[in-house]
Amino acid sequence: MENDVYAKAYKEVLVILKHVPEEDVKKIPDKMIKMFKVKQDINYNYELDERVPFKKQKMLIETKAILANLYRDYWATPEEREQIIAKENYDIAKEEEKKREKYNPDDLFNH
Repeated sequence: MENDVYAKAYKEVLVILKHVPEEDVKKIPDKMIKMFKVKQDINYNYELDERVPFKKQKMLIETKAILANLYRDYWATPEEREQIIAKENYDIAKEEEKKREKYNPDDLFNH
């Protein structure tokens, strides 16, 4: 089931990349583009609505995550990449802190 979602997301990414300037698409490794093509759901129909701003396009959350990673890894300036990574690290640390509070190993046997 999870693979089905990613197969659809790969299809969405490939459709979206058709609307991205060629010089930006060329920054993505061929190996990655080939993987999207091989693993995509070829029976899934996805189209961008040219009348709708990109931010409001309907797409899977997995598609958004893939696009965010493509931006971070291949299109962002070094400064943007640094800021994105710092934000990701901050978010991970906050999530770990929440888990630690919820499942505090020190309190585990004190009930």
